[in-house]
Amino acid sequence: TLVSAVVIASLLKAAVYWELTGSFYPTLTELLTFGALLSATDPVSTLAIFSSKRVDPQLFYLVFGESVLNDAVGLVLFNAFAKFVTVDNGVGKVAIGILKFIVDFSVDFVGSSLLGFLSGMLAALLLKRVDMRQTTLLELSLYILIVYVPYLLAEIMKLSGIVTILFTGIAARRYCTPNLSASTKTNADVFFRLAAHIAETSIFLELGLSVPSLFVGHFHWRFMLWSILACLIGRAANIYPITLLFNRWLRRDRHDDIKKDEEEDHKTEFGHVEMSELEEEKKDGDDCSIASTIASVLAQQGAMSPATKRDLRIHWNTAHMLWFSGLRGAVAYACVRQFPDTFGHQTEFVVATMTIVLVTVFVLGGTTELMLNFLKIGMHVDEDKYMEQCSSEHLLTGFMHTFEKDYVRSYVIRDFSPLATNGGSISIPEQAAPARIADQAGSYQQHVEVSESDHTE
Repeated sequence: TLVSAVVIASLLKAAVYWELTGSFYPTLTELLTFGALLSATDPVSTLAIFSSKRVDPQLFYLVFGESVLNDAVGLVLFNAFAKFVTVDNGVGKVAIGILKFIVDFSVDFVGSSLLGFLSGMLAALLLKRVDMRQTTLLELSLYILIVYVPYLLAEIMKLSGIVTILFTGIAARRYCTPNLSASTKTNADVFFRLAAHIAETSIFLELGLSVPSLFVGHFHWRFMLWSILACLIGRAANIYPITLLFNRWLRRDRHDDIKKDEEEDHKTEFGHVEMSELEEEKKDGDDCSIASTIASVLAQQGAMSPATKRDLRIHWNTAHMLWFSGLRGAVAYACVRQFPDTFGHQTEFVVATMTIVLVTVFVLGGTTELMLNFLKIGMHVDEDKYMEQCSSEHLLTGFMHTFEKDYVRSYVIRDFSPLATNGGSISIPEQAAPARIADQAGSYQQHVEVSESDHTE
C-alpha cells in the first residue's frame, strides 16, 4: 500500500514538474496524501461477480483480504500524510516530518490493531462470564454495543477508529462468536451486513448527487488522466513485485518436493491428467471419452485447495486479475472529503477522486466477467469440496497456534475443549467436521453485500 501511494505521488509530481497537468500545481505533500487515499481499494462489484460465477476461492480471498488490509493501511497513511500538508516545508521541517511520519504511522497502526484485538478478547471474556443465551435480544444488544465501543475509544485516543474496529471484528469473529447463541450469531451477521450496506449505499448516493459538480469548474482533465494512469501503474507496482517475491519464497521452501515436481513434469498441461490415462482413451478411439476425462479431472482440480494441489503459488493470471480488481470506492471518497484545504486545492482533489471512482467502478467493474474469461480463471468451483479439503488440512501449526489455543482461546471461550493434536497438527473429530465445513463454505458467499445476494447462486 505504501509502495502504491509513493508511486502514484511520484508519477503525478513528475507530471506537475513537466507541466503536463495544465494549470493545476499541487505540492508533493498533497500528492502523497492523494496517493494514500487512492491506494485504498474497494472491489465490491468485483467480489459480487466472483461470488455469482463461483470463481476459485483462492482468488476470491486474495482480492477480499488484500482490499481489507489495503483500506486499513491506506487510512493510516492518509491521516499521517495529511498532517504534513502545511505552508512551511523547509529542509528541517521535512526531516522532522519524516521522523514524525514514521512514529505516527507505527503508533496509529500498531496501537489501533492492538486496541482492536484486546477489545475483541475482552468482549469474548465478558460474554463468557455473563451467559445471556436465554435472552437473545439482550445478548444481541450487548454484543453490538461492546464491539462498537473500541471505535469510540480509538477516536478519544487519537488513533484510527476504522482500523481499530476492523481488528475488533476479526477478534470478535474468532473469540466472541463461539460464546453466542445460534440465533444471535445469525441476527448479528444480518445486522452488521445490513449496516455495512446502508453505509456504503449512503456514500455512493452522496457521490452520485455530487456528480453535477464535475462540470462546474475545478475540472482539470489532464490531471485526472494522469491520476488514472498513475493509479494503474501504482497498482501494478504493488501487485507484481509482491507476487514475484512470494512465489520465489515458496520455490525456495520446496527443495524437499523435488521428487514430486519431477513426477508432475510427466503430466500434461491439463493438471493432474496423466498421459497414461489419455493414451488408454486414445487406444479405444473414443474422443468423447478423452474430453470427458479431461473435463472431470479439471472439475475436481477446480475444487482442490492450493495445499491439496501442492501448488500455493499465485499464478500470473491470478496476479493479473488482482491488478484488474483495484477499484476505488467509498473509502477513497470518504477520505478525500477530509482532505486538508491548506492550499485551497481540496475541491480539485475531490473532483479527481470522484472521477477515478466512477471510471474504475464502471469500466473495471463492468468488464470483470470479460477479464475472467480472457484470463481463463477457474469458475463454477464446488465450494463445499474446497472447504472440506481446507478443513482436513493441517494449516494451523507452530508456536503461535499452540499459544493461542492454550492461553487465549481456552481462557475467553466458554466450554472450550482443545481438539486432539497429532504431531503438532490439529485433528478434527469426525462429528465436528460437517459443522465447520458448512460454516467455512457459507462464509465464501457471505462476504458479498446484502444487496448483491440476488447475484449469488
